[in-house]
Amino acid sequence: MVEELAIGDFVFRQRNLKAGETLARKYDLVIAGLSWETRGPSALARVSGLSTKLTLLKFRSRSEETETAKLAQLEQFRSMLSEVTIKDLDPSTEAEKNFAAIKAWLQDTYAASNRPLSILVDITCVPKTYVLYLIGLAFSDELVARIDCLYTPGKYDLAADAPSAPLALAGPRAILSEGEWHSRQIPYLEASEYIANDADLLVSLGGELGLSLPFIERFEPRRLGLICIEETSPSRGLPMLESEKMAFEELLREPNAMQEDIKLCDAVGVARHALDFMNTSAARGATMMAIGSKPHAIGLALAALSDPRVEVVCRTPASYRAIDVHASGDPIIYEIEDRFDPRSYLVGS
Repeated sequence: MVEELAIGDFVFRQRNLKAGETLARKYDLVIAGLSWETRGPSALARVSGLSTKLTLLKFRSRSEETETAKLAQLEQFRSMLSEVTIKDLDPSTEAEKNFAAIKAWLQDTYAASNRPLSILVDITCVPKTYVLYLIGLAFSDELVARIDCLYTPGKYDLAADAPSAPLALAGPRAILSEGEWHSRQIPYLEASEYIANDADLLVSLGGELGLSLPFIERFEPRRLGLICIEETSPSRGLPMLESEKMAFEELLREPNAMQEDIKLCDAVGVARHALDFMNTSAARGATMMAIGSKPHAIGLALAALSDPRVEVVCRTPASYRAIDVHASGDPIIYEIEDRFDPRSYLVGS
């Protein structure tokens, strides 16, 4: 089933990717992230007939073990696709340098084509910060008329993967990240006029609620909206670390806090909820914080591109833990197109 939403200047669709599907569109760029995660090649392995070479974003590894896993995955991609190239980047936490390199690359590709691009991005193993930046840059600078995103959901056993410690300990623990979190405002997903003391806050949550709590509290919002992943929402009474449970309860005690559960892969649902959140806001601005799933982050990015009052913020830890993640479901395809671009009306363009 295809779900569709008209949002601002865009048409936004999502649906399951069929096994062996031949995508109707022709792409100027096909991009994916090179990773240690087993699920990495799963989505592109389902796609047939891709004629454009695949470019893999390869962030500099921090350990030999991680580098070895990435090189093994590179061979998997090469066995699937006829032409694969590497885009070498600094470590993923060095965002400013990498943003500049990605921007120059897209600008060069646009100049060579002499028209807005059509891009396919497998976001499964591309860090959320870069997914948001790509969407913001591509449409704000009118480099792109269409971005299709593939995503393979994964299973994170947060309790099992947490560093060993007595469960009675209530302190927050890093499960997927390491080191202190820093907030990063995503370029191109900025509010046109932002008033810090007159703003609402909408947060997409994932794991690591204990670390999310102080990160959120820095913003002191007028109104706090929480988007939880429906399948693992704390409100479902599923087993969770005591520190995570306490953090969730503390968030709900915030003045004017409200919670919404949305399925992990429902980016359209998040975009629709974000629009409703803004339509009921009396504040002059809103921060939308992408801590949860990547599909949820896409929904927040579309809301920011559609409403000049919205800025999108992501967290950047000191580093990420190299936890293997296996696919937990079928890949999803998200289609974002500029509905005012003439090529939007030409099938297969």
